[in-house]
Amino acid sequence: MATPSASLKLSEDLLLEVSGGLKEGPEPRGAGRPAELQEVILALGDLRLTNSVPSMAKFNLGLVLTLLEKPGPVLAGPHAETSGSLIEGARKALADAARLSEGHNRLSAGLKSLMGRLEWYRGRGGPYASANFAHSHMHALLVGPGALEHRTDLRIGLTVLGPYTRFPDHDQLYSRVFLPLSSGEFRFGDDDWVRSAAGEVLFNGAGRQCAFRCTGNAMVLLWCHIEGCIR
Repeated sequence: MATPSASLKLSEDLLLEVSGGLKEGPEPRGAGRPAELQEVILALGDLRLTNSVPSMAKFNLGLVLTLLEKPGPVLAGPHAETSGSLIEGARKALADAARLSEGHNRLSAGLKSLMGRLEWYRGRGGPYASANFAHSHMHALLVGPGALEHRTDLRIGLTVLGPYTRFPDHDQLYSRVFLPLSSGEFRFGDDDWVRSAAGEVLFNGAGRQCAFRCTGNAMVLLWCHIEGCIR
């Protein structure tokens, strides 16, 4: 896995913000990893074996899954049921993604079941963000600092964009795997924009710029990475 770029700061990576949960020495609030989260992790293991997954995505997903063999403390209890147009769009996208394969069905079912247990939050804007970005996106951490499963060695996040939303350009501190569960477009580094179908798996290396956007339908994006340098 690539070492984080020494020239980048954590604040420059717009997917590294946390929701305000505990970061150090958390007090566990649950009795083990939720079954829905374990289902998401098992589904990621199934999807990693798909032939179309890029080799670096397979490698990084393998590192993430190996670390997840040892569960972290569970912090969050059930929240009030989340609602609104973004969540409704995400649920529809997940229902469509469930038809792609058995692995996607398991992944979508797990994510839909977890939505009411996640702490959703807005992130910062940045260069080239669409005018609607501030009110047309949400993030949640499934695994990571202050997340449903608290840990500091990796993150698994979920990002939702409303229709016709462009996420701002930003530099990635860590190598990251993206699993779009709806169609969208991505641009990594100086490459051209690439259309991604629902269910594809993408990879972007540490220190490279990243941007993504969607058109008429909401975008649901699962992503993960290892924190720090793996030796």
